[in-house]
Amino acid sequence: MNVKITYFDTAMALIEIGSIRILTDPVFDDAGTTYNDGVISLEKTNARAIDPAALGRIDAVLLSHDQHSDNLDTRGRAFLAEVPQILTTPEAAARLGGAAVGLTPWQDAEISRDGFTLRVTAAPAQHGPDGTQELTGPVTGFLIDWDGRTSRGPIYISGDTVPFAGMAEIVERAAPIGLALMHMGHVTPAPDAGIFFSMSAREAADYAAALNAEVMVPLHFDGWNHFSEAQLAASGVLARSEAAKRTRWLAPRESLSLEM
Repeated sequence: MNVKITYFDTAMALIEIGSIRILTDPVFDDAGTTYNDGVISLEKTNARAIDPAALGRIDAVLLSHDQHSDNLDTRGRAFLAEVPQILTTPEAAARLGGAAVGLTPWQDAEISRDGFTLRVTAAPAQHGPDGTQELTGPVTGFLIDWDGRTSRGPIYISGDTVPFAGMAEIVERAAPIGLALMHMGHVTPAPDAGIFFSMSAREAADYAAALNAEVMVPLHFDGWNHFSEAQLAASGVLARSEAAKRTRWLAPRESLSLEM
């Protein structure tokens, strides 16, 4: 099965598996747009990578969470009305309504087209250190798998997460991983805050090694003022790590094709 990943912006990527087209965490607003999501004041610094109309047909959206605008912005919310299937957290599904379906950790859903079916499983994630969950709200990662897969393992999307106890269960249940899409950026409310709400490059590298991921594609690493680890710094860290041989950086609108 040919799998094609196209990176666009922040955590938004198009995943094409057979004839099924999945979009993650849609963001389409312009650079300079600001948001007050409660925990951190957000400002988008990168221009949008693509207009929604240019994406073509989307069969499903995998949404890690809806409460932060770097994962679902204003135009992204409007775009969801056109999508026939949205998989996300139960809390986000209740707020979004419509085609949104909430999955609890390890709950499955199916995406089907042209006689081919993908199985999507919600994977645990934690959007901040222990004790901050009520502040940051629930998030989810995803595993994507299908009958007849020939690669070493399924596709894994981390969602916005920090290292937490649940990662050991993900490794135990899902490793080895064929393709890992890792949310990085080392999000922080202020440079000297000492608290982070997403993985650093070092943490993503260690996690990819634990997952025995064949290929790792970084997401959620640039384009917002609350990301504390720029791509240049992150790429240097990964280049010096064991993850160097498995990492594939994608520029906006750049694609990677794999046989899985």
